[in-house]
Amino acid sequence: MKIIITSIVLIPIIFFGVLTFGEEDIPDSIDTIPPTISTSFQGPMNISELNSPKSDYAPFIMPDGHTIYFSSIREGGSGGEDIYVSYWTMGRWEPPENIGEPINTRFNEGAMCISPNGKEMYLTICGRKDSYGGCDLYVSYRKKKKWSEPRNMGRKINSTWWDGHPSLSPGGDTLYFASDKFGGFGGLDIYYSVCKDGEWEKPKTLGYPINNARDQTSPLLHLDGRTLYFSSSGHGGFGALDVFLTRLDTIKWEWSEPINIGPPINTSGNDYFFAIPASGHYIYFASDRTEGYGGFDIFSYPLEEWQRPGVVATLMGQVVDAEDGFPILAAVRIERLNDGFILAETTTDSISGHFFTVLRAGETYGISVSAEGYAFSSENYEVKIDEGYNELKHTFRLKKIETGAEIELSNIFFDFAKSELRPESEAELERVVKLLEKYPNMKIEVQGFADSIGSKQFNLFLSRERARAVAEWIINSSISKKRVIYKGFGEEEQGRTEEELQKSRRAQFLILEVGEKVVEQPSKKKNSLNK
Repeated sequence: MKIIITSIVLIPIIFFGVLTFGEEDIPDSIDTIPPTISTSFQGPMNISELNSPKSDYAPFIMPDGHTIYFSSIREGGSGGEDIYVSYWTMGRWEPPENIGEPINTRFNEGAMCISPNGKEMYLTICGRKDSYGGCDLYVSYRKKKKWSEPRNMGRKINSTWWDGHPSLSPGGDTLYFASDKFGGFGGLDIYYSVCKDGEWEKPKTLGYPINNARDQTSPLLHLDGRTLYFSSSGHGGFGALDVFLTRLDTIKWEWSEPINIGPPINTSGNDYFFAIPASGHYIYFASDRTEGYGGFDIFSYPLEEWQRPGVVATLMGQVVDAEDGFPILAAVRIERLNDGFILAETTTDSISGHFFTVLRAGETYGISVSAEGYAFSSENYEVKIDEGYNELKHTFRLKKIETGAEIELSNIFFDFAKSELRPESEAELERVVKLLEKYPNMKIEVQGFADSIGSKQFNLFLSRERARAVAEWIINSSISKKRVIYKGFGEEEQGRTEEELQKSRRAQFLILEVGEKVVEQPSKKKNSLNK
C-alpha cells in the first residue's frame, strides 16, 4: 500500500541519523516499556496557527523548539507543495511564511530537514528536469541568511524509483531516507548513507527488524542518537500508518523490536510525519483524522516517559574577540574527555560567530575553539542524566597571540591535593604544544593554582608542582625547555562545592614572548590517548 498526498508526499516524510556522542542511561531493550498508554492527557492538539483548509504535513522542528518548518499545498504558494516556516513567539506560533525562492518553485518541494548547526537543508523535490526518478533528494546550503539553489544529491543517492523523506543525523555524517527502489524488503523501506571524506556512500537498507514487506517511512532519530521513531503499515497497528519507536543497542549495534506508541497519537487513519525537539517532551505529527481542518493537519501531543528519547543537553556557543567583542570565524572541536575521542568538528557562523552542538547525557565533554592569530579557548561540561534536558550557553573570548596574554587551560585536571595530570588533560596539553610548534620563538610561563582547602604554605607548594607537571609534559613533547618556565601562585577561592573547588585546581600560561610565526607544518600526534 502506498499513500499519496501529492507526487512528493508518498507516505511519511522526515529525518533521522546516527549521533556520534557518548552513551547514556537508556534501556537497551524496550521489553520493560509499559504495554499500555496512560490516557491522563487530553487528545492531541490541532495547531490551528499552522493548519489550513488544505493539507499541511511533514513538520520539522529545530532543536530548541522555537522554529518549525512544514510542507503545505495551501493557496498562495509557488505551486504544488511548498515549504513554510513559523516561529514561536509570546506563547504561540506566528502566521506561517512561505520561505520562497530558490527553495520553493512551481515544482513540488516537501519533506525536509536541517542540520543542527543550521547550515544545510536536505529536502525532497519532485518533477525537476535534473531528477532521476519521480522524486529525488536535494541539498541546499545556507549562505548568510539565504539558502542556495537546491542541488540534486546525485545518482549514488537517488534512483530511478521514488526517493524522499530525508533525515540527517545530528552528527551530520549519516543521511536516512525512504525509497521504494528495487532490492528492498517490500514497499517503501528506510535506507541510510554515510558521508566519508565529503562523499556520500552507496545507501544501505536499515534492515530487519525495521523494514519488512509493507511500508516503512518518515524515520526520525532523536538527538539522543538511540531512539528512532518511524511510521509503518507493516508492524501491526490501529490504522493504515502508525508511529513506532525502536532503540539502538550501541554495544551490539542492533535495533530493538519496534513497538507501537499507541493511541491517542495513532488512530485508524494515517499518522506520520513527525518531529521532536531536543527536550523530548512533545511530538509534532501529521494526521488525517476527522478533527482536522482539511486533508492532513499538524498536531502536537506530550510524550509519556517511556515514549521519550534519552536526555541530552544543547550548547549554543559564540566565539568573539576578547577585546572588542566582535564575532570570530573559528574552528570548533568537541571531544569526549574520558578517552580524548573527537566527536565532532565544525566552524562558527561567519557573521554571528555562533555554533550549535548536542551533548548526550552521561559523559563529560571538552569544547575547544581556535582561530588564526588567536590562542585557543576551552570549556568542559558534564552532562548528567538526572538533571534532565538542559540548554547551555557560553561565550568563548579568544585572546590575540601577543606578549602578555594570559591563556586559561580549562581542560587541565588535577585531583584534590595532587599534582599528577589526569589522562583527560592530554588533549588540552596537545593544543599548547601545537601552538608552540606554530610559533617556534614563543616563550611561555606555566602558572599553577590550588583550591583553598589546607594550609597556604602547602597550597603554594602544590600549585608549583602542578605548574611543573604541565611544563614537563610540554617539554617532553619535543618543546625546548628554554621556552617554558613555570610558577606556582598558591590558592584561590572559587567557591566551596566540589565543582567549584575543581576549577581552582587549574593551570594557565602567560605568553612571555611571541617572536615570528613560520609556515605551519603538520605535527605528529604525541602522547595520544588513542594510540
